[in-house]
Order: sequence, then C-alpha cells, then structure tokens
Amino acid sequence: MDDKKNKTKKKTFIINKTTTAEVDTDSFFNEHEIGKTIVSDRFLNTIDEFWFIINSNMIVNPFDFVSVQNLHKTTTIGIVKELHCTFLSNLGLFSENKDLNKIEEQDGRRQQKQERKSKSKPYYPKYHYNEKEVVVARVAIMGNTYAKIKDNKDVLSVNFPVGANKIVRFATSDEIMFALGIPEMENPIPVGFIKTTNGLKVPVSLDLSYIVGPDTAHINASGISGNKKTSYLLFLLFSAYQTIKKSEDISLIIFNTKEEDLLHIHNIQEKINSQIMEDYGLVDLKVEPFENVTYFLPRGKDGKPNSLYIPKNYKTFSYELKDIYDRLDLLFSDAYDQRYNLSAIIDYISESWPITDSSGKEIQNWTDLSEFIGYPDFIVSHKSSLLRFLGQLQRFRKSPMFIDKKVTSFYLGKEIKNIKANEVFVVDIAKISSLEEQAFIVGDVMKSIDEMYSARHYDFEDDDENKSLNRKTKKFENKKKPQYIMIFIDEINRFIPNTLRERMDVIPEQIMKTVIAGRSRGTVLFSAQQFKSQTDSRFQENIGLHVTAKVGRSELSREPYSIIDEITKTNIVRLNKGEMVMVHPAFRHPVKIMFPGNIFPR
Repeated sequence: MDDKKNKTKKKTFIINKTTTAEVDTDSFFNEHEIGKTIVSDRFLNTIDEFWFIINSNMIVNPFDFVSVQNLHKTTTIGIVKELHCTFLSNLGLFSENKDLNKIEEQDGRRQQKQERKSKSKPYYPKYHYNEKEVVVARVAIMGNTYAKIKDNKDVLSVNFPVGANKIVRFATSDEIMFALGIPEMENPIPVGFIKTTNGLKVPVSLDLSYIVGPDTAHINASGISGNKKTSYLLFLLFSAYQTIKKSEDISLIIFNTKEEDLLHIHNIQEKINSQIMEDYGLVDLKVEPFENVTYFLPRGKDGKPNSLYIPKNYKTFSYELKDIYDRLDLLFSDAYDQRYNLSAIIDYISESWPITDSSGKEIQNWTDLSEFIGYPDFIVSHKSSLLRFLGQLQRFRKSPMFIDKKVTSFYLGKEIKNIKANEVFVVDIAKISSLEEQAFIVGDVMKSIDEMYSARHYDFEDDDENKSLNRKTKKFENKKKPQYIMIFIDEINRFIPNTLRERMDVIPEQIMKTVIAGRSRGTVLFSAQQFKSQTDSRFQENIGLHVTAKVGRSELSREPYSIIDEITKTNIVRLNKGEMVMVHPAFRHPVKIMFPGNIFPR
C-alpha cells in the first residue's frame, strides 16, 4: 500500500480532566482483529461466555461489544465484562501452540514498531517465554446470529460455545443492535446510545410495551448527586413523549421537586452545540421544546405563586375543604396512629359529608371545621384524639395553600382529572418547606389519576375549551382520557421511604396503588433517588427498567441491587458523569449507555 495513505492518525483522550495521552489510532481503532479466543481448564468457553487474549497495544474496556465467528458461518456477539492481566503460563495452554507463537511474534513486531517511532526507547520487562504477560477478557454472550438451512427458508438457532483461536473484533453497529433485539421491536422508543472504545455510536431503543406495559412498566434511576440521573430521565421522558404522540395520545405530569430546572421545558437553549445536535440526530429525535405546557405553582402569601421562577403559562393551585374532604387521610401522616385514632374522625367527615353542627349549620370551610367539636361519642372516644386532630388542622391552616375560598387559584386534583391528550403539566413543589404538604400534593395527584381511570370518560365542564369538535356531526363531544400518562417524580425516597413496618403510610400506599395499576392501563412512573436502599423494597420490585449512574460499593451491596451481577457492580463504581447502566429483562446483561446533552434552559 502507498505509505502516504498509511499516515498514522492521532487521537487525544482526556483522562480525569487533568492529563491527556496521544495514541496511535491505526494500532487499534482500525484493526480488524483485537485478539483471539482461548480455551483451557481455567478459562472455559460456554454457551454463556467466552475468553480471549487481547492483542498488545489494543484498548478494550468493560461494556464494549465484540464479535467472533462461530459454527456454520454464524456470529456470536458479546459484551466485555472484565479484564485480567496474567502470564501466558498461567493460562493452562501448551507453549508449542502455533497460534500462540504467532500472537507472540505479532506482539513483538508491534513493540518494535512503536520503539522505532518513539524518541526515547521505552522499557519492557523481559520474561521467559512461559512468563509472557498478556491481558485476557471475559465476554458475556448477548446473542448469536441464525444459521440458514440449505434449500430451506427456515433458520436454525445456534447456541454453541465459541472455539479456540477464533479472531475477535469490535462488533459492528448492526451486530450490536441485533444482540439487543432492536430490529424486532415493533414500536421502538429511543433510550440513548452505546459508545464503544473504537469510537462507534449505536442508538439504543426499547419497545413501547417495555416502558408503558403490558410487558414491563415504570422506570427508576439511582446514582450519587451530580451524575445526571435526573437529566437522563428528562431525556427519556422527552423521547417517549415525542415518539408516542406521533400515533397515540400521551400526557405528562412532572413534579418539580428541587430548584427550577423543570420550569423551563417549554423553551430550548438559544445556543446548542453541534455535538448535542448530532446525538439527537443519531437517536432520531427532533431538538424542540415540550408543547402544551402548563405550570401549576402553589399559592403563596397574598395569593401570589410560591415558586423560584414564574413562567408565563402558569396557574396557582390551592385547596378548599370541599375539594379534599374525602382525602384528608393524605394530609394527616399519622392518621392511622393507634395512639390517637384520627382515622375515625377523618372517615366520619368523608362518609357523612356535608356534616352539620348542633344548630343545623353545614360545615363548609376550614374555619368551620376547626371550630366543630360535635362528633359522636363512638367517633371521638378520647378527648386527646380530638385535640390532636384540631391541633394538626390548625398547623396546616397556616399554609396559604389551604384557604376557605379560592378566588384566582384552582384545585389541582380537578385539573389533573381534566388533562387532555398531549398536554404537559408541571407541578412545582420545590419551595414548599413542609414535607407533609409536598407528600399530600403528590398523593392527591395520584389519587386523582386513579379516580380518573375509574370512569370511562372525563368529567369535563360544560365549556367548549374542554370539548372537541366532531367534524362529521359538527357537535362538541367530551374527550376521552389519554391512552398513556407518564408521571415524573424526582427524590422519590421522600414520598415512599424504606421502612420496616408491614403497613405502609397513606402516601406510599397511594403511590403503590398507582404503580401496580399502571402496568395494565398505561400509567407510567418515572422516578429517581440517590440510593435505591432509601426507598421501599416493594416499590423497587414493581419497577421494570432500572437505570444506575455511579454509586459507591457500600450502596451496591444492598438488597435492591441484587438484580445486578457482582462484576457489573464493580464497573458501575468506575462510571463517568453521564454514563448509565441499564438493567432490563429485554437485555441478557446490563448495558452501558449515554444520552444527548441537555437542550433546556437552566
């Protein structure tokens, strides 16, 4: 070949943002062969895994996809799980093996070539032949292509161990997608992309049925702070919203639990770098904001929004007694505390509504309820129970959200029940200081969703805004509920914490009801927290897709991470910012993915 065409390409890698290293890309990026398979008593090849020796100067990392030729011209594709540096003599192979001799000769030539290029000759330790240092890789098999039967349209499934001395190379894009089952997905939703050591980027998708049911449903992300788990869930939510709305109805309910990041999703950044644009093109998504966004901000003092940022398209929400008389149990976290038995009072108000005092006057607002003491004796068996109830009531009344009469604000539960197709609701609770009040808002929304699904159609008001025009009959008709509703809650551990008690508190129980029913009705929860161990194990057991950013070893040793094998846990500890490990039954092994950068203002 012409020497001019063989000019060595250089590529710079950033290592821990402090040092850089130049490498010869021709020596590994463009190589067809990165190593050869081995077989010994110590390194066994099975239908689930195989081992190979990596050629010297080649760079291979955990989570890289590799492929090797198998029986009947089929291809076995696998994912690198772990790497070991050992001596050739420790492999349990015969030294007179010609192929291994060939490997050694090739390695020697590569070293000599590198030495000639280098100004200062590097030092290489000298070993006896049987003490040659090699790096071996363990590969978990993700899939195997089918064998064609001669003179027959049928194909034969091959699950056969990989033999020795087979050439191993980096997998192609088509091979990776085949191994992940992507070509067989009927309704793929982009969930990110795989980036391998040789520079290949491969878009990754999951079928709609794996995200919204009935196969699996619900997504949970964990990882230490600053590792972009919230950003990833927002991207995944955006991807599902943009993809599904092309053919079916979908609505989103997003809780803004911290700062103001999620109060800007109706816009995109003015300047988006070319790499982000390229990555969005790779996963086949448009760079555009969420549409039809309404922000619901809690009522503050003097009726003004209590929020870190006030977008243009907003509504304030508050609660009259008549709005939530039948769900006061969500407001009183100790409703089922046996010491006070507040549940009897709460149930009485709900079941006897509207209640009246001794003069026949109806209890209509919070002020009336705080002054009412005319409960039957069998309801209030101890005076301490009533005093506890009234004390709690007075404490909540100090909040500007619980008012006797709404003027400019709305009841959030009613707005949720009236959500229309392709609408996006953002509920801001970030500035509410009381965890009990935050939890009540979340629980009330969840209960409103459950009540909405208990009816065949929406209970819309009689106005044209909430009705659609039937072009054939020229009449306005009530709209049906969206086919899919996706809910996003960050810091979910605050609302469904890990507890040793058999009986859940009211708010966690309401969240669990929505989660359990969601798989069959298309109500999907996107949730995140730093540590899975901080959330209830029953909640984690109902999650279909688990996404994990960087987490410490002590946390990974906890029970919620038992779905991840020990080798993958070791690799999770070394993840960089923006890298996620995805665990889903559709994939035979956990997969490391990345996702496009943020496009929304911060």
